[in-house]
Amino acid sequence: MLKTKVCSTRTGKSNQRLLGDLQQIALEKQQQQHEELTLLMQKREATIVPLQQQGPSTQGITKEPKIGLPIKFNGTRSKFRGFHNQVRLVIQMHSSRYPTEASRVRLVGTLLSGTTLA
Repeated sequence: MLKTKVCSTRTGKSNQRLLGDLQQIALEKQQQQHEELTLLMQKREATIVPLQQQGPSTQGITKEPKIGLPIKFNGTRSKFRGFHNQVRLVIQMHSSRYPTEASRVRLVGTLLSGTTLA
């Protein structure tokens, strides 16, 4: 019985040492990962600051095609379909210039003349 107690006490102490060693290893690994992440963040910050100072990039921006405005519509019925199609094309090709219904109405308003304004 005494031998069993001595063995279990030794086993308990060795388990405690092993657990302490594992905890120390885990702590050292976490510290190493923390240092690596800190260095990585510093490198990223060093990259971001010059990019912010450069301002926005124009590489991803595409230019809208150049399309002339249609001739002003004077109310002639036979010319309405062509005028309508041209206005639709301008609005479609310059969608960023005419994003709202109000801006589209203003466009059409500037293209009317003669009796169509009355």
